[in-house]
Amino acid sequence: QTVTVAYADPTTGNDTNAIQDTAGNDAASFAATAVTNNTPAPADTTPPQLITTGDTTRPKVSGDQLVLSFSDTGNLDADQAHKPANGAFTVLVNGVANAVTNVSVEPQAKTVTLTLSTAVSHG
Repeated sequence: QTVTVAYADPTTGNDTNAIQDTAGNDAASFAATAVTNNTPAPADTTPPQLITTGDTTRPKVSGDQLVLSFSDTGNLDADQAHKPANGAFTVLVNGVANAVTNVSVEPQAKTVTLTLSTAVSHG
């Protein structure tokens, strides 16, 4: 938000109802002045959501790479300490489990790529 501040010295003389220095001198009135807003942005409390629609953003697989795209206002967390475990994902191909052998996070692209133990064939 944009913030400004103005001040009006309540009287022309020095008095205790004004901003004063220790010697009792009143601060002069001043017109609206821009204020730097250092209030931190609110904490991000919206979790990333898997995108399930759209030809370029819904989940897609090519060979042994399954790419998941997420919506979020910021980048995804690529810190290796926060990387999901391979076993956190269940991938079925024609109803048969296809184990995830690696998970990689692309923070700016907002994608998570799963490497599958067996490549998926066309169709």
